[in-house]
Amino acid sequence: MELKKYQQEVINDLTQFLEELDSTRHLGNAFSNFWESKGVSLQTLEDNFLRPYDNSIKGVPRVTVKVPTAGGKTFIACNALKPIFNSFPLDKPQVVIWFVPSDTILKQTFKNLNDTSHPYRQKIDAHFNGNVKVYDKEALLFGQGFNPVEVKEQLSILVLSVQSFVETVRKGLPRAYRENENLAEFSAHFRDLKANLENVDDTALIQVIAYLNPVIIIDESHNFEADLRIEMLNNINPSFIFDLTATPRNKSNIISFVDAIKLKKNNMVKLPVIVYNHQNTNEVLSSAIQMQKTLEAKAKTQEANGGKYIRPIVLFQAQPKTNDDNITFDKIKNNLIEIGIPENQIKIKTANKDEIKSLDLLSRNCEVRYIITVNALKEGWDCPFAYILASLANKSSSIDVEQILGRILRLPYVTKHQEDLLNYSYVFTSSINFLDTLDKIILGLNKSGFSSKDYRVNEQQLESKIETIVGKDSFEDLFGKQQQPSTTTNENDNYEVEINLEEVKQYSDSEKSSSQFQDILKLATVTNTEFEKKMDELEKEDNLIPTELKDKIKVFPIKEVFKEEALNEVLPTFHIKTVPSLIEPDNLIPLTKNLLLEGFELDKQDSNIDLTRIASKMASIDLVEGRKDEFVPEYKYADNHLKEAFSEYLSTLTPEQKINQIAGRITKIIKKIDQIPEPHIVAYVRKIIKGLNSEKVAEITNNEPFYASLIKNKIDVLKDNYSEKQFDRLLDKGTVVCKPSFKFLNKISPKNPLKGITKNLYLEEGEMNDFEKQVINEVANLDSVVYWHRNLERGKGFLINGFINHYPDFIVKMKNGKTILIETKGDHLDGSDSQQKLRLGEKWAGKAGDNYRYFMVFKSDKLDGARTVAELLDILKEMK
Repeated sequence: MELKKYQQEVINDLTQFLEELDSTRHLGNAFSNFWESKGVSLQTLEDNFLRPYDNSIKGVPRVTVKVPTAGGKTFIACNALKPIFNSFPLDKPQVVIWFVPSDTILKQTFKNLNDTSHPYRQKIDAHFNGNVKVYDKEALLFGQGFNPVEVKEQLSILVLSVQSFVETVRKGLPRAYRENENLAEFSAHFRDLKANLENVDDTALIQVIAYLNPVIIIDESHNFEADLRIEMLNNINPSFIFDLTATPRNKSNIISFVDAIKLKKNNMVKLPVIVYNHQNTNEVLSSAIQMQKTLEAKAKTQEANGGKYIRPIVLFQAQPKTNDDNITFDKIKNNLIEIGIPENQIKIKTANKDEIKSLDLLSRNCEVRYIITVNALKEGWDCPFAYILASLANKSSSIDVEQILGRILRLPYVTKHQEDLLNYSYVFTSSINFLDTLDKIILGLNKSGFSSKDYRVNEQQLESKIETIVGKDSFEDLFGKQQQPSTTTNENDNYEVEINLEEVKQYSDSEKSSSQFQDILKLATVTNTEFEKKMDELEKEDNLIPTELKDKIKVFPIKEVFKEEALNEVLPTFHIKTVPSLIEPDNLIPLTKNLLLEGFELDKQDSNIDLTRIASKMASIDLVEGRKDEFVPEYKYADNHLKEAFSEYLSTLTPEQKINQIAGRITKIIKKIDQIPEPHIVAYVRKIIKGLNSEKVAEITNNEPFYASLIKNKIDVLKDNYSEKQFDRLLDKGTVVCKPSFKFLNKISPKNPLKGITKNLYLEEGEMNDFEKQVINEVANLDSVVYWHRNLERGKGFLINGFINHYPDFIVKMKNGKTILIETKGDHLDGSDSQQKLRLGEKWAGKAGDNYRYFMVFKSDKLDGARTVAELLDILKEMK
């Protein structure tokens, strides 16, 4: 099983945050930089939810991803482990605490992660070379396969519930805090580490976990908000906390939002929710049965045409007189039987009565089509065949659909169905106060990570006052913040469900029933067209900013005076010809740097490297030591005990074995380099080390990060030189060509927007330094200029994609039709990077056509081929 595109985007966001953290070594700065790269300034964001980094657990990165119900949170977490552990020091034990919110999910998660044939486990095995072991609480307490030797050699996943670490009045101190001779080996192995918890024995499970400094995965992290939970997490001594939830709470450091529309586009959910309010419970019952039969008929037709088996299920939500009132549920079941529903198609699922416990509801042999419940089907219950939620609450009673609405949202087989009705979910109610009912439905959507944009209702059913409210902000909380439910009560709330079988039968055969059902079907049809259109619109927008934040971020459109001309502008970028097909003789794809590394053989490259530079540069590369800062990740501090253990281990090896070990470790620090297989990097590092004397090898062993950095820089230079030569060769051959592809966005959201310079393309443009302002101000005031734009970066702006990625500072449109790219350089920015950009920019201008020019502008001293400001202005002023 592979990641969906939106799931990969979550992993990309996590990786980008980790890279920022590695670069800044400061949690707050890394978090701010991460969002600024997407055009979001946390300091100015008009939102009470996404704020500057919250450092409640000092020195421990804690980040959250918001993933709605059915978005695949567990699979995302499985894929997150590799980039997280890749960011850690080499010798750190690879231990994960996987916290879940309930016993049901605990059993389900342990079963799936422990099953080597399950896609979750297969993905983890692929990332960790199969060296994976999954433990539950009992296995840990008895030390079953859980010891220092095993832990050192594998990825250890500990699937636990928070209750295992919480003291209660009834049960007292949890077993995890008690002395445990089964775990005595750990305290001996970590003899140099101080106990993390006072008054807790060194052999207690909680103490052992603290020694191991684990990564924590928290499923549904909003369950961990209380201070006690924060204290508990501190006790565990985590190195990294990765939260996944549909409903983030305050103090959540969100790094990724998965929008509902992305789930819909990837066929993960049955959205939107079609809502229809009836006159009474009898109509609800009749419509639910009719809809079930209609959907099943559609499903059978679809299966006959090659589709998969689906048996739509109705969830009847009853409102009993008391919590243990089974009479109400049995009565509803008997009513359904009297209407003509076979008994084997009806089951009851409550806290005290569970008739579906041992059933496989997805099996073709299962007959269940109707499930009667209250709120027993909460987190952990999962059946994609559940399509209809029908509330049988009496007309004047309050309903509680928000608790189980999420159970009908998952789409069967994660595929769009030929029969459109099978792509939606349905809620049928009967309520005098339909506005209150809609509030409950929105609350249910919020709890599942969706919003009021994700349901549809027949507007004729809404009172006139509702029509001014639906779809507005008062109805919606995009971050899942719980709306306050109505506190009003009704003396009829505890009345039993009122079902009149005779009225149900009469209604089923009436014109009113037929008319209402047609209304429901029409609403679904209109919805399909609307949602398809919305998905197409989102594809054309700025995708770096999550949909949920777009309404809260200032955006600036193209000025009307320039709009027509600018939107017709299509700038050329480099493309490479691939293997032709019958359909496309000249199959062109955008050029990437990786495509230029084909044929690059690292082991045949120059391995001469200066390894003598030590003191000053080593200090800047070394892991942070001594300078404690609560915003510096704790895992960045060197662990001398582990370093000494490795040095001791090396002393037992032969010279050849020693070189192999060091080469392997240096390669892991270097991490992945585009298009270069890891064995090739190992071989290259071995080639460098092989001729060194034992003293130098020992020095490298004690300063691995520094020497890894030197070697990586050398590889990057070799790689860049090869890429540029390959680029020139393919350009000369005509394999790489320029093709129009880049269009201006309708709106932009630059960080620190700027205005005040004439002829700007957008109402406000992106930030600039003083020299950039000087250059573009003088350019803009030329009579020959139509408009200018401050080019954006990081996937938002225009990229010259060659042997390097180059985003020029400005795009200028001239009156003679030419488009000018300008890159500005202060005197301190005249290194090899500038030379590469200049060479690439000139090659682009040469291949893009006569209507395009590229200029690099220096303040005073300049590179050959670059210009001064005066020289640039002299050229541009004649382009009228």
